[in-house]
Amino acid sequence: MDAIFVAVLTGGDFMFIADSHSHSLCSTDARFTMAEMAEAAVDKGLSILTITDHVDLDHFEDGKFNAYCFEIWPDMQEDFYEACTQYGDKIDLRIGIELGEANHHPEFAKHIYRASGLDFVIGSIHNIRDTPDFYFYEYKSLNECVMLLDKYLHEHIELASMPEIDVIAHIGYTRRYMRKAGYDLALDNQVDILTEIYKTAISNGIGIELNTSGIRQGLDSPIPGFEQIKLYRDCGGEIITVGSDAHFPHDVGSDIEDCYELLRQAGFKYVTVFKYRRPEFYKL
Repeated sequence: MDAIFVAVLTGGDFMFIADSHSHSLCSTDARFTMAEMAEAAVDKGLSILTITDHVDLDHFEDGKFNAYCFEIWPDMQEDFYEACTQYGDKIDLRIGIELGEANHHPEFAKHIYRASGLDFVIGSIHNIRDTPDFYFYEYKSLNECVMLLDKYLHEHIELASMPEIDVIAHIGYTRRYMRKAGYDLALDNQVDILTEIYKTAISNGIGIELNTSGIRQGLDSPIPGFEQIKLYRDCGGEIITVGSDAHFPHDVGSDIEDCYELLRQAGFKYVTVFKYRRPEFYKL
């Protein structure tokens, strides 16, 4: 994988901030145009905004294959062109997708992977096979949650082997919703499986994402947390993006500066941003 190293100065009035995960109304769970998200990024002084709308291969309500999920791509390209027309001279805008459950339908994922014009592909798991998104799941017991978390993490080993993605998103997504149901399962005791996920991803040139949404959604930490990103670094991981997972303009860029500090504390010297599916490394 070709990579570009970029020295970034953070003195004076300039602070480099890149948000590598955001959503527009091209996602079923968002309501704002790409131009509106770009305007918010400009107002907040971001350097780069990557818009990564959902392309979920499983339907979020029942976990069944959604063969029409990528039909939104022409609309995404049109909206992105409009956003660039309005704000492209003020901010570096990039377009990607959040590709959900690629490991469930690898042949279809390959079809999407070949689409031209993509800067970035985030690989996500929002549900294990044949189940609803963890957002909609009805949790009944702690033992059930333990079983679900184990299956969820083991599916990440499959995902970490797929060249169709650039990074793995929000490892620990399950905690957002299990905690609301009264079952708080963090990843602190999952060192062995996380190590296997990380080493598999690293060997395949795939990175991970530090998702800031947990900070504003009641977890008091990004997803994954500090110990998990430090473990990734200790495993030799270097490719790491930071994204707000914003679905509203007011969340664009949220907590990214604080997460850059966490990266420094974990031993990272660079944060990664993708363009034309190639990683760029910006000095922290």
